[in-house]
Amino acid sequence: MEAMVVDFQCIWPILGQVASCYHTKLITTVPYVKIPGALHIEFSPEHADEIAEKIINEAIGAYANRDPARVNIPSEVSEIFAGFSVEAIVGALSKLNKNDPLQPLIDNIVNGNIYGVVGIVGCPNPKERRKLYTERLVKGLLKNNVMVIVTGCTAHITAQEGLMDPSKIDSFEIGSGLKAVLKAVGQASGLPSLPAVIHMGSCVDNSRIGVLLKALSEKLGVKVSDLPVVASAPELITEKAVAIGTWALGLGLPVHVAPALRIEGSKTVTEVLTSGLKDITGGVLIQEEDPDVAIEAILGKIREKRLALKLNA
Repeated sequence: MEAMVVDFQCIWPILGQVASCYHTKLITTVPYVKIPGALHIEFSPEHADEIAEKIINEAIGAYANRDPARVNIPSEVSEIFAGFSVEAIVGALSKLNKNDPLQPLIDNIVNGNIYGVVGIVGCPNPKERRKLYTERLVKGLLKNNVMVIVTGCTAHITAQEGLMDPSKIDSFEIGSGLKAVLKAVGQASGLPSLPAVIHMGSCVDNSRIGVLLKALSEKLGVKVSDLPVVASAPELITEKAVAIGTWALGLGLPVHVAPALRIEGSKTVTEVLTSGLKDITGGVLIQEEDPDVAIEAILGKIREKRLALKLNA
């Protein structure tokens, strides 16, 4: 990389030291985040084009300092179809039902083509990467007709696997019902299929998932906590992910995390999050570090929700 531009989130303190080992320019952009060794180019919306050009010129200048011996660009290339907003999803569904776009989604959840939905968020955890935890979790869920929605850094893992490439929909073991839905919606929108994994933006776009769940719950006349939906942070590492997980628990969703939260020091907190919260919001915390066991636990929660809604288990 010639340049890495950061604002205020998901920034490791050691970035400046790592960048100094290469020709990479580390550039900060907000007044209250400055890193030793970084170049500070303050951003303002009024001068966005001018500032962007300045940053690009810094990157072009750094390119001349590349050391070919230290550059390793992988030969693999993966196309991605990413950045679905709620409006984009509703727009795609409207190709199947113009007057009632959400109905095709609901119909396919009811008939089991979409067994449930799991939102997978968070960051790759260097200590968990050797397990290929996220890849195994996502593929195991897709195999069981579970629609997977991703946000944040974990989306990069699925993109690198080709799971965001619509043309590779037949390259993975995906449940026949889910695959049929992805192909039908995608082809109605002029694509070979929707990608196997639906990307809804960065980690700060998780609220998009909440907006979509709210729309579904209101249309069905049930609580969000009644929907066959689970949240997961399979490689939990940052404090922000804990806050996001708490938000999902507040919505009433079962939330899977790995590795386990450091909450065992408080008996009360542990009991509330793992069992007591179910009677307050409907949410429950699932802590499981084995991806295969986690898949079964998540499917079990979806099964419970489906049975409560009198849908086929």
